[in-house]
Parts: sequence; C-alpha cells; structure tokens
Amino acid sequence: MDPLHAKAQTIADILPHLRAVENTLFVLKYGGSVIEEAVYAESILHDVAFLRHAGMSVVIVHGGGKAISNKMREQGITPKFVNGLRYTDKKTISIVESVLAHAINPPIVEGLRAKGVKADGLSGKKVLTARKLTASSPDGKGKVDLGFVGEITRVAAPKLQALLKKGVVPVITPVAAGPGGVSLNINADLAAARIAADLRATHLVFLSDVNGILEDPQHPDSTLAKVSQTDLTGLCNTGVISGGMLPKVTASIEALKKGVRRVKFLNGQVAHCLLADFFLEPKMGTEIVL
Repeated sequence: MDPLHAKAQTIADILPHLRAVENTLFVLKYGGSVIEEAVYAESILHDVAFLRHAGMSVVIVHGGGKAISNKMREQGITPKFVNGLRYTDKKTISIVESVLAHAINPPIVEGLRAKGVKADGLSGKKVLTARKLTASSPDGKGKVDLGFVGEITRVAAPKLQALLKKGVVPVITPVAAGPGGVSLNINADLAAARIAADLRATHLVFLSDVNGILEDPQHPDSTLAKVSQTDLTGLCNTGVISGGMLPKVTASIEALKKGVRRVKFLNGQVAHCLLADFFLEPKMGTEIVL
C-alpha cells in the first residue's frame, strides 16, 4: 500500500473509535514538565482540539508546579512537600494563584482557541469549595499542618455542565475557596479526580513526564499496562510509588469508586499520546482498575 492510501486507511480505521468518544466526557489533568515545554504543549492541545471537534466534552485541570517552585525560589522561599503535597504559607498561596492565573492558564486557553475550540479559563475558586487539609506526617505518627492547603468539599457541577453544554472547554486552576473566601491550594491531581467524579466523567487522564507507573523507576521501559487497587497498595508499601505519584494513585482509586469509567496515566512527552491512547492499539501508559 502506498503512503497516501496507508494514511487514508488509518483515518478510516478510527471511525469506530470516533463514534465511541462522541458525547462522552473527558477530564484531563495537565501538568508536569509537559505543561511548560512548547513542543509538548502543542501536541497535547492539538489532541484535545481533535477530541473536542470529534464530539467529546473536555475539562482541563492544570498544575504548574515547576513554575511555582521557580517563582518561590526567586523570592527566597524553599519549596517543601509532605506526602507529595506542597506546604503553602500565606506568601506561597499568593505566588501559587499568580503563577497559575497569569503564567499557566492563559496559554492553554489561547492555544485551544487558536485551534477553533471554545475555551474559558476559570479560577478554581469559582467552582471549588474546600476545607483546610491536615496531612499525616511522613512517619505516620502524627499530623502536619500544610498551611493554606485544602481538600475539596464541593464542586459546582451545574456551572461546569452549563459550559460543557455550550461546547466550552473549562480550563481550571487548582485553587479553591475556603472558609471566609480564603484561597486554598489544591493538589491538581486530587482536583481533577474530584471534578471527574462529580461530573460522572467517562475518562480521566493524568499527563506527566513518565510513561505511566513503572515497575522499576530506574527503567522507563518497565511500564505496567494495568494496575489494580491491590497492586497499588503493594507498590506504595515497597516505595515504588512515592512523592508526587502518591496523590495521583489515591485520586485514581477514589474517582473509579465514584463512577469514573476509565483512568489512565500517560506520558505527555510522547507526541499525540492522547490520540494514540483513544484511537490506536496497543494502548499506551498505565490503566488503573479497582
């Protein structure tokens, strides 16, 4: 088959997959180094635009960890994490809000609009309500005050559903309104999972800069194709899963328990990873199952 006809056959082969994604809801957690590198961002936003034009509703929740940490260091603050969650004092929450709202969110919205997609940037405070979160200490023997860090108590699902019905892609910052309207930093993985659960999303995808969950973190080709809740417990206990991956796996299990049908971890540094996962075989990354 000549190259032209081979391309045509590839397009023809995705028809059943196109029908499968139409009128479904996809929540994307977009973060890690992939959010800050133009070459990766272009590929990801292209894929999101394709899925939206194919009839899928899309919600994006983005992080901005590297940019936030860099801005903190510029202002003489050393980033500190407990169980993968950022300690956030009063000065840090101001940096978090500023970086997310002004440095990270607008390029995503503008990139989607440039591809013919309706997109609106939203502060999480408009759709997320939270209470202050206290985490377990690393040794498990006590509690640690994380400062202005919260856990979501409510998602304003009707507001998001109204945007989705208009064909808009909400691009949400992971900041919530706490008691008295105070801003609370929310882990973006946990925010994406809670939004996916409350919207009864079909798909929840976490993008990062690794191929998924690795059986051996030192070998990027040791990706586990499918991991169960029991498997995750063992991987956490042996230290294979640690740090920033902990909130992702916790969020994944909670989302599945609350009705999200499919949860995937994908490497956003792989060109068109979303299209490959939705439309091609074999599948990429790691799927989480109960």
